[in-house]
Amino acid sequence: MVPGNNFDAIAGGRILIIWNPAVIDLYPEDISPQVIHCRVTNKSSQLSFYISFTYGLYTVVNRRSMWEKLLELGQPLNMPWIILGDFNCVKSPVEKQLGVPPTWYELKDFADCCLALGLHDAQTTGCYYTWYSNSDSPVWCKLDRVLLNNDWLEAGFHCTAHFNPPGCLSDHSPGIVSIFDNPPPSLSPFDSLICGQITRILPTIERQWRLNVEGTPQFRLCRKLKSLKSSLKAFNNLHYSHISVRAKEADLALQDAQTHLESNPGDVTVRDSLGDLRKKATFLAEAERHFYFQKAKIHFLKQGTETPNSFMIW
Repeated sequence: MVPGNNFDAIAGGRILIIWNPAVIDLYPEDISPQVIHCRVTNKSSQLSFYISFTYGLYTVVNRRSMWEKLLELGQPLNMPWIILGDFNCVKSPVEKQLGVPPTWYELKDFADCCLALGLHDAQTTGCYYTWYSNSDSPVWCKLDRVLLNNDWLEAGFHCTAHFNPPGCLSDHSPGIVSIFDNPPPSLSPFDSLICGQITRILPTIERQWRLNVEGTPQFRLCRKLKSLKSSLKAFNNLHYSHISVRAKEADLALQDAQTHLESNPGDVTVRDSLGDLRKKATFLAEAERHFYFQKAKIHFLKQGTETPNSFMIW
């Protein structure tokens, strides 16, 4: 895999591209703070097109350089072009639910850019609103999208986008784009590096360490360690057994609630339960990550670097 990014163009960076050079040739031709513009050639079909990855900034004024960059890139193009990413703004009032309605001042730049470049939304399934505020007064917006130019449509290239519910680790919907008639693969929830839940197990350790055991210091230590071992096994079975299944069930329950709220924002019962569902899904996702991290680490220590099917521990 080969990476591409705009980390040198803006503090912290916002866009990271990873591609498989065995499948496509990808050449970043223009890198700016809000757009990375690339030419792509599929190695099997030899079909070529342009793709631009966007991450819009947070104000109307700061986003103007993104629209100007897209106009600069798109106006001389006479090839299929796809633009995708987080634009950080909606294109019409119907793309925002609840909260303060967007003004024409906020919508105008996006609408003018699409009109000037002949951009159209790709066929989309899944969540219509791709971001929500994750607060007591939720707001839904369509901030993430996939746009195609007229040359893409005239070439007859297939393109669909699918957005899943945000899940527990992000307020944006994870999206996947399928082109050239390839069906979209199933999405996985975002993963994150999170510390282990040591605080949950401390009461168990303290309780076993306070046991009243008589005998020599060595004997008391051995008895407490044996008792602690049994308690830790019971704790592990209670909280971490079948962790992948439980993590998936919790995440699906959260996604179902988020999907329901998207269509029924006035459902107070589901809205009130969202916080607990998120906490449970986050905890189990964290526990699952920690479990597989440790499993991969043990496997790596046993097998060294000759383990291409395992996680690499850095």
